[in-house]
Amino acid sequence: MENAKLTGKQLFSLIVLFVFGTSIAINYGLSAKKDAWLAILLGTAHGCVLFTIFSYLSRQYPGILLTRYARLIVGKAVGWPIGLLFVLYFIYDASRDVRDAGELLHISFYHQTPLLVLNVIMVATAGYVLYLGIEVLARIGEIFIVIIFSLGIIGNLLVYCSGIIDLNQLQPVLEYGWKPVFATAYPDTIIFPFGELICICMVFPYLRQPKNQTRIGLFAILLAGLLLSYTIAIDIAVLGADIAGRSVFALLTMISKVEIAEFLQRLDPVALFTLIIVDFFKVSLLYYGAVLGATDLFRFQTHKTLVFPVGIVILLLSMFIASSMNEHLWEGQLSIGHFQVFVTAGIPLLLLLVVVVRKQFAKKNTERQ
Repeated sequence: MENAKLTGKQLFSLIVLFVFGTSIAINYGLSAKKDAWLAILLGTAHGCVLFTIFSYLSRQYPGILLTRYARLIVGKAVGWPIGLLFVLYFIYDASRDVRDAGELLHISFYHQTPLLVLNVIMVATAGYVLYLGIEVLARIGEIFIVIIFSLGIIGNLLVYCSGIIDLNQLQPVLEYGWKPVFATAYPDTIIFPFGELICICMVFPYLRQPKNQTRIGLFAILLAGLLLSYTIAIDIAVLGADIAGRSVFALLTMISKVEIAEFLQRLDPVALFTLIIVDFFKVSLLYYGAVLGATDLFRFQTHKTLVFPVGIVILLLSMFIASSMNEHLWEGQLSIGHFQVFVTAGIPLLLLLVVVVRKQFAKKNTERQ
């Protein structure tokens, strides 16, 4: 582990930027059509429950990485493979987000630039920052969250001033009942992106005041979830549920329609900058979780030794994970329904159960004595 310390404000910034990540760019929750914003709110509520579990487990073993206290909870024979599974998951998830960023840039502006080049830039930038340390990433996060919020406020004002919002596109609410909302929330809007926050467990040991991590994290998740729900609602109000659902990057399509007095238009680059920045932080945190976990499992002296090798694996996987954007999105839906649910919800619940049962036995033994 590094000799680093993070503040509560830095943790808040990292969590908000992580949750925005790719979820603010792609068609998040739009399988629920007009009620996508409701599915996101439902996912946010359950995401808070998942995060509370992550934080509780971390507080039972303060200053210890997720991959290490998994071995303490269930023993080395079972805990080591679980730790390795977390590392592989972080690598897989990071590679998907790198591919998202590369495809976004390739489809939007860099049509002639090979996807490999765009992915190399993202991985190399994240790797360089992580080589410098988690404190560097956290300090950058403090700066960029102000920039992202400022751009968001300006962008919303321009959207309202352009007069392209039609709130009738959001009606009727629950036209097809609650079934599509629940089907979208379980597990889509819960696991993505809230279940993915399990990588934050690799950051918890660096907090100066660990006792505040649950409160800070829940506030960050609630704020980010509300903003995501609002953003998707605006996308639907501008584009309509059908067009928004068919768009690969709904937010980018929506912001491209802003035009004020035939003068202020083509705001796509501003939106693209926002999307790439939040995706960078998500990639970096997953990348860092994989590096730290591998350093712990294979007993390397410093995480810097593995920054380059893990980065190469993430880069190659981002290229070979799918042959096209459609296949990439389809595979993502498939993984949420199986692999990601098991890693981000199933395993933490198993660890929680073991910890609670062990505490109950310890309490009874103490009472008998």
